Amino acid sequence: MDKKIKKQRFYSIMIVPHESRGRPFSFKLPASWVYTAVGLTCFGILVVGSSIVYSTLISRRLADYADTISKNRQQQAVISSYSVKTEKVARQIDELVKKDNELRQLLGLKGWELKEVRTTVATGEKVNYLLEKAEAKLAQKRQSHAELLEWVAVVRARYAATPSSWPIYGRLVSFFGYRRTPWRGMHTGVDIQAGYGAPVRATAPGVVIYTGWRLGYGKTVEINHGHGVSTLYAHNSNYAVKLGQSVRKGQIICYVGTTGWSTGPHCHYEVRRNGVPRNPVAFLNLNMLTASRLWRE
Repeated sequence: MDKKIKKQRFYSIMIVPHESRGRPFSFKLPASWVYTAVGLTCFGILVVGSSIVYSTLISRRLADYADTISKNRQQQAVISSYSVKTEKVARQIDELVKKDNELRQLLGLKGWELKEVRTTVATGEKVNYLLEKAEAKLAQKRQSHAELLEWVAVVRARYAATPSSWPIYGRLVSFFGYRRTPWRGMHTGVDIQAGYGAPVRATAPGVVIYTGWRLGYGKTVEINHGHGVSTLYAHNSNYAVKLGQSVRKGQIICYVGTTGWSTGPHCHYEVRRNGVPRNPVAFLNLNMLTASRLWRE
C-alpha cells in the first residue's frame, strides 16, 4: 500500500553581519511555527488593544460616576438646606397662626384653625411636600388676614360711635340692676355723684333724639350713636344741646341737677342697645378690644 507523505514546508531566516565582515548565519523554521507565532502576535495585539480601549472606557465611566456622586452630594446638601428652611417657614407660619388666634380672641372672633394638608411623600420629594404645605398654609393665612382686616374696619367704625367714656367723673352711688332703695325696682342705669351744675358730656358722637321732661327722669337728654346704640342722661338742671343737633364725643350736653325722682344732685346714665338697657359700667373706659368683645355678645 502506497503512502503519500506530505512534504513539510519551512521558512529560512538568514542573519547577515553588517558590512559583510562575518559569515552569514541562517536557520529554518517550520511554516507551522511561523503561522502560530504570527497568530499569537496578532492575538496579543488584539488583546492589548482591546484592554487599552476597555480601560479607557472604564476610566471615563468611573470619572463620570465620581462626578455624578459629587453632584448628587451637592444636591443632597442643597435639598437638606431647603428642607431646613421650609421647616423653619412652617414653624413661623404656625407661630403667626397662634398670634392670629390671640388677636381673634381679643377681638371676640372665632379662632382660626389651619386645615391639615395631606399628600403622599415619595422619596426625594420632602422639600416639594414641605413647600406645598407651606403654600397651602399661607393661602389660608391670607384668608384669615383678610377676614381680620375686614373685622378691624368694622371695629373702628363701631368704636368711633360707641359710648366709651364717663359722662362725668364721680363716685358711683347706685348701680345697674334690681334695687330696694330709694325706689324698689329695676335700675336701668348707674348714678354718678357730682356737684350741682357740673357739666355732663356725651360719651360718643351722635345725634340728639330727645330733650325734655320725662316721668321719673326729670330733664333728660338722649343721643343716638348709630348701630342700635343710644345713651340717656337724666335728672339734669339744664340743657346745652337741642333736639336734632349733632354732637361730638366729650361735648357738653347738659348740667347735673336733681330733677325727677332724685334724692340729690347726680347724673343718671344709661346705655341702650336696640332699645334694651345694658349695664353702663361695661362701657366706661372702653378701648377698641374691649368694645369688640361687647359687640360679639
